[in-house]
Amino acid sequence: MNKKFMLGALALVLLAGCSASSTKEETKDENATTTVDEAGGAQSDAEVTDADGNVTKATIEEENGKVTSISIDVVDKDGKSKKEAGDDYGMKSPSGIGKEWYEQVKYLEQFIINNGIDAVKLDSDGYAEDEDLKSGCTINLKDIMEAVNEANDNNAQK
Repeated sequence: MNKKFMLGALALVLLAGCSASSTKEETKDENATTTVDEAGGAQSDAEVTDADGNVTKATIEEENGKVTSISIDVVDKDGKSKKEAGDDYGMKSPSGIGKEWYEQVKYLEQFIINNGIDAVKLDSDGYAEDEDLKSGCTINLKDIMEAVNEANDNNAQK
């Protein structure tokens, strides 16, 4: 937290010394990058790595505090993306709702755009509690929401 604050403060000091034509500010730490523009928009990326080496990535774009775009993916330790695997991932049959991983994440992304990040409530095992969300997304969301919340927190610190 202190590190993020110091990075943010340093970025603001450096930005103050730049010319008035500068419209973006970028802040980075090991797991996140945030870009802010003068119009009140912000984009932030965050990554969460699990014990098996899988990296969950979230990119959020916000305009005036509202999520306008979000992209979520998981890349395994061999560099294979679950989104890029598409129908070859093989989750459609065992999912219970007949949807592939990428389809479920797309549903989650749209749910967040429509309802906000705070609307995603998880049970103690990391699955969605909201019936509407569960109707289109039955995957475990623990690491996904950790990355989403980290990216959102970085945008909030802009």
